[in-house]
Amino acid sequence: MKVKSACPLCHGKGVIFDPDLCAPARVCGCSSGTRGETAVQGIPVRYREVSLESFWEWWKRRFPDGQVLIELNEANAQLESDVIRETIPTELQNKIAGILNKCAAKSDGEGGWKSLRPAQEPNGFGALKTWILKDHKTIDLCWIDGAPGSGRSSLASAALRAWCERLGKAGLFVSVRTLSQELKDTYYDTRSWQNTDFQSERDRMTPLQTAPCLVLDDFDRMDSDIRVVRAFVQLLDYRWSEHLPTIITAAKWAESLQTERETYSIMKLEDTSTLNRLSQARRVELVPTLSRLMKSV
Repeated sequence: MKVKSACPLCHGKGVIFDPDLCAPARVCGCSSGTRGETAVQGIPVRYREVSLESFWEWWKRRFPDGQVLIELNEANAQLESDVIRETIPTELQNKIAGILNKCAAKSDGEGGWKSLRPAQEPNGFGALKTWILKDHKTIDLCWIDGAPGSGRSSLASAALRAWCERLGKAGLFVSVRTLSQELKDTYYDTRSWQNTDFQSERDRMTPLQTAPCLVLDDFDRMDSDIRVVRAFVQLLDYRWSEHLPTIITAAKWAESLQTERETYSIMKLEDTSTLNRLSQARRVELVPTLSRLMKSV
């Protein structure tokens, strides 16, 4: 029997023991060859080959150098204009100036730049990459947001794989929308037409609690069933208390979603502690850093 020692479900045992001592143990998929060959589980086929480097190359094609140069020159011109500069809040001026300094404008008077990356890369991408590759500071919770097609799942997959490869630990990628339905099956499908492996809520959530690194993809598509919402909040509480890193993806930033009380399922619990924790997560916004600042001018 070939067992993956880093499997986040059975932890190398090859079988999953039910908390109910009267219930039979189940053979884990890692021993039957149905699970992946690496310590990273659950990443969809579309994203399995994505790395931080390939994501960056894709990002540069999406926001080409020519477009970034135009924005850099425009930002520089606005800061040099006394009339326009007076209309820009001081804090925003300082942030834009900081990006221009990082891009290191040449003094040849030709409007050239030594580096486009500080302006071009997604807001927060550098901090995420530093954590993944160097771990200068542990991040308990990271939130990646952006419009559909902006690369949320790709970046989360690449970050998860890179983290697991560097530390030699297991990781788990979970679709919140899919898991929500699986949880509902355990609540409503008493004859197990859908829940064919007779898993309980605890069976489904325990691997997520103990995974050394976890991705919760499409967090804003969580089902509205109050039991599903409570299960996810309990999961976040457990991982936060154990200092286990969690990467969340969503279409919008946590604070923006909190204004959508009717559609953001987690608002049902009115759990201030969890909402504050989410709004304080390390954010990666999938918009070029300079573009994001210039929209506020």
